[in-house]
Amino acid sequence: MSSPQVRLRARTPQACERCRRSKTKCTGVVIDRSCRSCLKRNVTCSWAQVVTPSAFYALTPPQEQESPKINEKSQRLHGQQDTPDPRALSNIPIVLPEPPQLERLFEIFFARHHEVELCSFLHKPSLDMPTLHNRSPVLVASVLSLAALYLSTDEVKADFGFETPCALSDHYARLAKSHAYGLSDEPSIQTIQAYLILAIRELMIWSNIKAYMYAGTALRMAQALNLNVEGSQRLSPRQKEVRRRTFWACFVVDRLISYSCNKPFAISFDSAQIQLPCSANAFAFDEISTGPSVKDLALHANQVSQLGIMPFLITMVQLWGDMAFLHVSGGRRRSKFGPHSPESEFYRYEKAIDDFSSSLPPSLSWSPQNYKLHQVTGQAQAFVNLNFLLHHSKCVMHQEYLPQLDSQYSLNSEVNYATSFDAAGISLDYIDTKIIKTSMNSINTITEIALTLNAGPAKDRELLQSIFAANAILTASAVHLWVLYTQTCDACPKHEALAKAENLRQVIKSWQPQWRVATAWVETLEMLYKLYVYSYGKVVESDLDCWDMGTDDINDSLEVVGEVTDESGGGPISSDADGIPDPSAVCQRLYDKIRSVLVNPLLATDIKQRNLRAYCRTLWQHVWIYGPTEGFGDDFSSLDALLGEVGSPLLNMPPLDMNLEYI
Repeated sequence: MSSPQVRLRARTPQACERCRRSKTKCTGVVIDRSCRSCLKRNVTCSWAQVVTPSAFYALTPPQEQESPKINEKSQRLHGQQDTPDPRALSNIPIVLPEPPQLERLFEIFFARHHEVELCSFLHKPSLDMPTLHNRSPVLVASVLSLAALYLSTDEVKADFGFETPCALSDHYARLAKSHAYGLSDEPSIQTIQAYLILAIRELMIWSNIKAYMYAGTALRMAQALNLNVEGSQRLSPRQKEVRRRTFWACFVVDRLISYSCNKPFAISFDSAQIQLPCSANAFAFDEISTGPSVKDLALHANQVSQLGIMPFLITMVQLWGDMAFLHVSGGRRRSKFGPHSPESEFYRYEKAIDDFSSSLPPSLSWSPQNYKLHQVTGQAQAFVNLNFLLHHSKCVMHQEYLPQLDSQYSLNSEVNYATSFDAAGISLDYIDTKIIKTSMNSINTITEIALTLNAGPAKDRELLQSIFAANAILTASAVHLWVLYTQTCDACPKHEALAKAENLRQVIKSWQPQWRVATAWVETLEMLYKLYVYSYGKVVESDLDCWDMGTDDINDSLEVVGEVTDESGGGPISSDADGIPDPSAVCQRLYDKIRSVLVNPLLATDIKQRNLRAYCRTLWQHVWIYGPTEGFGDDFSSLDALLGEVGSPLLNMPPLDMNLEYI
């Protein structure tokens, strides 16, 4: 019998974009430029043109180059005739800048965010821009949107044709988001990376709700792809390492943005069943590397030269996140055990941080000499942020146990146990010398790092500008204000505490041209300062109505303006006001009001103003107030004049009875 003829199937010369991302067999063009797989799933089938080494522009078929028509009725209802719906832009090609400008933006991205928050998840030696843009245009656009924030206005006008860095950033952000919408249900490594970058960018422009949402989408995708476990053996060493670093970037960004936005963490550390990133050299040369896990890192503390700083930084993020979560999730009002009880989470987390700190080699401790050492090795950015995290973890929850003076001047003679004691039954006035000492040592180190780098050259100031540093500086400045208003000993003079608090505020204020969110942090410090003055100083109530925090130094972002406009195109509204507790419902103790200010640094300006008025007026009902004074201004530095007054109540108030000679 003759054997039947075997029909050989011709190989498809090129797969469509959707089949390439999902790694499925593509049948080629069947009907109307669609493959059989896309027709079956009823999804859009797109095809990329052939990539040449010099192709730095959009790779989109000619028939898809036309911009989709925008729903005019939707525009009219939302009052946004010039801003199309992001979903309607999903097919608009992402046109890249010329090669010199493209290289400039990627250099900024690598220098600012890639090596810390994003765990260096891009393999730079093999990074080919046309190929990357062909595979994931949303990733390239998200990088450009974040890096554009750091350009100067003159550079943007001359090289890109935009008026401001924020306008250029908004342009690429809108394109990145439009493509990201179409990929929200198609997880991939590149899409996860793009969402993480967009999350950081949204935080920078003070769009904290969007930052939290984009980060959450990236985390869900990472969980869907099982990035928390080691990859299959069929993957190359480079592919495995990219998966690891992308997961750890999700882990870092989750804790960073959740803490900044006062939201719960989305990734549990217990779910991480993957080793820490390998060294930069092993990643660059595609070498097989078996690195330690977070739990085993202490056994490899003497191998910094082989491992690099990144494993230690990620471990510190985990330890800091545990302590920070105690602070944002209720603080001592919800801690049922005292800070020195072995049953308390505070005690366990503090011990873990101390054990990890003591296991670190001397080369990882902060000093100007060690900083220069890590500059030579190219790890200065990770070194600086590691120390910010380490010392912030030693004061972020400790500040909850710093006693205030308001109970000494209460009009009520009877003790209110519901407000005067925490959940563990410890009085809010209790003086814990050990905790105070730990807090002071930590904030002094944070202050030293920040002011040392800020006084250095431009490269040092760039390394200082990070979200980790901002969180640490906010806490340090708050504790300096506590010293200013509650201590009078020679070891902690008020003028030094004032100078440190003001210098730290100026550091964050210098970031406003690039980061709109820096305005929110500055407002938080000014709000805290005013709360202290109204509690311990002498002011009049009319000052509350004159308080207005300006944003004149900030480049307006069209996306932020769009967020705070109501649906009828009317005046600005507070998009994140829903769900914010009524300020009058906050406990009347000064501790609770200060805590409420610190855990919500990114609230809208009008909400902060409303909260401050409510906090100060309810304080006046419970605290003795000295006679009013005139001339209290809105500037943070106006406290210099107040402290210089003879007979000022700030200088005459009875101090807390404690010895702070260790400061």
